Amino acid sequence: MTRAQAVRRSARRTLVLSSVAVVLAGCGGDGGDGGGGDDAPASRSYGLETLMPAVAEAVGGQDSVRLDIGDQRGRGEVQMDLTWSDGETEFRAITGDTPGEFLEFIRTGGRIYVGGEAAGNEWTYTPDDDPRATGDDKGFDAGATPALLALDVPGEYDALADAVDKVQNEGPDDMEGVASTHYVVTVDMEAWHDALPEDSMHRQVDVGGTVPVDLWIDESSLPVRLEYAGDTDRVRVDYTSWGTPIAVIAPKGATPQGGGAA
Repeated sequence: MTRAQAVRRSARRTLVLSSVAVVLAGCGGDGGDGGGGDDAPASRSYGLETLMPAVAEAVGGQDSVRLDIGDQRGRGEVQMDLTWSDGETEFRAITGDTPGEFLEFIRTGGRIYVGGEAAGNEWTYTPDDDPRATGDDKGFDAGATPALLALDVPGEYDALADAVDKVQNEGPDDMEGVASTHYVVTVDMEAWHDALPEDSMHRQVDVGGTVPVDLWIDESSLPVRLEYAGDTDRVRVDYTSWGTPIAVIAPKGATPQGGGAA
């Protein structure tokens, strides 16, 4: 096993243990629209029939976000700047939770770059449709790249539409300094997973049946935090910097994976 394959494999294990990127759910305790005074955020009035469409619409109106994916131990094990403007998804992701062992993944210009601290600050790349990047080359350990390539924030929200059975409005809350409304939504995980791509990070989490999901949304109905418990892990996704322009820059000095022309 090469060093590049070893660090990719380590990153994949980290990603699978903490995973989930992006989703949410819609819902409402009694299925009604709830109350809320004139000064209350619009998000506080959502119910079973209205929460998911409102959140999906809010997310669909954005083209970038910062994700912090972890398991509530503190610093997220995956930190990611993700942009999907102009129909092209690009990102910069950092995996790991130990200084000196961070591995970075960058997608830009039709290539996937892998490098950073865990690779001795050296970088390699493959075309982003290369079987070695997509996980279709069984002789090459693609690590976290297939799951990262499968990220589709608006699509994941849409896929949840038919998987939500119940919504409970838990009221206003301050989440990491953001004025939010806390919902507990009940999700049929099998139905949701079936609607997601095979490499979706959510499908890497060992969880089944009907699961309560804690969701905080801000006054614009955008997700602030998502939490749920898998069979062995508790997943947390924090969302910040919605709509903030993200510049994804290719690292200098990167070489083609394997040393050949890519």
